[in-house]
Amino acid sequence: MRQYRHHVYALLGYLVVTFLLTYPLVGQFTQAIPGDGFDGWQNVWNIWWVKHALLVEGTDPYFTRMVDYPAGVHLFFHTLNIFNGLTFLPLTLNAGNLVAYNLAVVFSFVIGGYGTYLLALHVMRRGRAATTGDGPAAAGAVAGGDRSSTGRYVYLAAFVGGVIFAFSPYHMAHLLGHMQLISLQWLPFFALFTIIQLSGPPFPIPHLTSRISRLLRYALLAALFLILVAICDWYYAFYMALFSGLYWLWTLARRRGRLAATLSVAVTGLIFLVVMSPLWVPMVQETLTSDYMVPPEGSTERLSADLTAFFTPSELHPLWGGLAGRWAGRFTASTSERTVFAGYSVLALAVVALLTHRRGAGFWGLVALIFGLLALGPVLHIGGETTFAGIGPVPLPYALLHHVIPLLRISRSVSRFDVVVMLSLAVLAALGLEWLLSRLRTIGAGQTLIWLVALGTLIVVGLEFLAAPYPMSAPETRPFHYQLAEEPEEFTLVDIPMDWDRPANLLYQTVHQKPTVSGYTSRTNPLSPAWRTPVLQTFRYLGPDINSGDPHALAPTVLGDLDVRYVVVHKTDLPPGDYREETLALVEEVFGEWPVVVDDDWLKVFRVPETTDAPVPYLVLGEGWAPRRAGDDGPARAMAAPTAIVLARLPVAQPMRLEIEVYSPDQPTSLVVQVGEEPPSTHQINSQPTVITTPAWLLPGGESLIQIRRPESTRVTVTAIRLMPAPER
Repeated sequence: MRQYRHHVYALLGYLVVTFLLTYPLVGQFTQAIPGDGFDGWQNVWNIWWVKHALLVEGTDPYFTRMVDYPAGVHLFFHTLNIFNGLTFLPLTLNAGNLVAYNLAVVFSFVIGGYGTYLLALHVMRRGRAATTGDGPAAAGAVAGGDRSSTGRYVYLAAFVGGVIFAFSPYHMAHLLGHMQLISLQWLPFFALFTIIQLSGPPFPIPHLTSRISRLLRYALLAALFLILVAICDWYYAFYMALFSGLYWLWTLARRRGRLAATLSVAVTGLIFLVVMSPLWVPMVQETLTSDYMVPPEGSTERLSADLTAFFTPSELHPLWGGLAGRWAGRFTASTSERTVFAGYSVLALAVVALLTHRRGAGFWGLVALIFGLLALGPVLHIGGETTFAGIGPVPLPYALLHHVIPLLRISRSVSRFDVVVMLSLAVLAALGLEWLLSRLRTIGAGQTLIWLVALGTLIVVGLEFLAAPYPMSAPETRPFHYQLAEEPEEFTLVDIPMDWDRPANLLYQTVHQKPTVSGYTSRTNPLSPAWRTPVLQTFRYLGPDINSGDPHALAPTVLGDLDVRYVVVHKTDLPPGDYREETLALVEEVFGEWPVVVDDDWLKVFRVPETTDAPVPYLVLGEGWAPRRAGDDGPARAMAAPTAIVLARLPVAQPMRLEIEVYSPDQPTSLVVQVGEEPPSTHQINSQPTVITTPAWLLPGGESLIQIRRPESTRVTVTAIRLMPAPER
């Protein structure tokens, strides 16, 4: 068993480095999480939700009604990272969400470093076997644990390579809260088994059955690790698919095992597609019929890497982070997305590898170059600028890739290609360090000096990548959240403000475990009640929508229909200024007469009264509407589809009609309005705003679906839609 000690030493080494470079995480393991207290709470909720879905509700984790109640939301495009939710489920049950989250963080660093260590060992093993011609002997020396002086420095170099990948500024920057991107540990394992399956063994296998068995075994292992990559993050799965394709082309170009290589890739891809079909099939179907998951225009360009960012140290560095941050402030992306620093020592070692291992290092240099170019996005950014001396924007390869692969329209953060850049540089740096250590041995340097050089390299890399003390965030839950958890009845909450992303509300839900009528997911939910239901719309937009009505008059009815018991105003989410004053004034206007159950520095909580007033009819927007636009003349929504839906909600059956303020910006056209089996009414509209009134309908109590239809070739914009009482027919 002595030959396997280096695996244990490597794992323990990465554990020690993890606690050093993520300090003070080790001392706050049960009280806080690393990061800025924003997206991290979303990922704490993810861990909690997987447990809650499976063990409490007994439902599919990829759909929830705990947010955006009662419509709920599919989580296919949300960063659910179900791997961590399932893997650390026992810990979630016994030690809590924070401990499970933090252990997932430690796991990603230790296993990510160890996977890169194995990958670097394999690359060096093949390089030594090819160089010396020793075949199985050279391969076994590294794989089995060569204890000779020449073997030890290979392990040292591989260990440094693992540190470079696992503790890269890219990884440390996303530790601010992107759990799905923190979970990069399976990438080196997939790369390792892809190389093994496509390269063939370092010595001939004589029997056909043995060759087939080997092909299937490694294709299955590669597929397994690609599945693990995908259930952590789909970005990473796409990157690894590109990596596999590049190595397949590299293998074909070298005219070795063309048929076997092609079969291996095909088998791996087939296994992956079949196993993951319950996830990717509905995602593809949704992208073909909807566009809510498509990020806003300009996001891809904004969240691309700047060319100078690869040479700009991390803003999280305790010594020169401030200086680096002044330059990085020119970049268009946020801190976590713009941090792609490669490390000067890492680049130097990579250059050494490219000069001394031309055969073994060429592929990794090519991969680093290709993924580095892709990380730059669709156009070149230098110092935050896209035009240079009047020239630009300069198009880059990602623009072509985006055009060739339509599904990339849903991608947003292009700088994340850097994760494969760092994996490639880690392998190259290991090769470069191996050469330096072997040269020292060749010229007669003693073991002490070799160890000191390896340790010095490790220290230099660690100092370049240093981000300790790392920012930590403790959960700011309040006693009221625990009081809610004690109330046994089923009811929902309204959280205010709700005008933009609020991941902290997800953290609070892990305590009170009550559904909320709004919520935060990685992609906008097109049927969220917050953007289509009166009263909620007023707080989402801090203004009216086309169907809003009087929020004060409608609030008891609307919130009663949604089973809301409490309106929770989060005062600490309201920064000083006009925004705070406007929000608080609106709260008092709508809810000021309701009972207040909490009023402190953090929260003001209103209880929805059990009103005796007659419920009020109102309209809810359904499918087929474009996002709200606000102008000087008020709100407007275009019809995003030939048929747009409006839902009329009435307490009892009564005659009603619709009034619609509408215009067609292109040309005169017709508008057809129909409810149920009633005869449709047709109305002519033109470019001037027009008020059309439908005939009276006897609508039943409850919900009625109203269709508004336009010709497919025209555009129609609605500025107001009202439900009006009508005389008996």
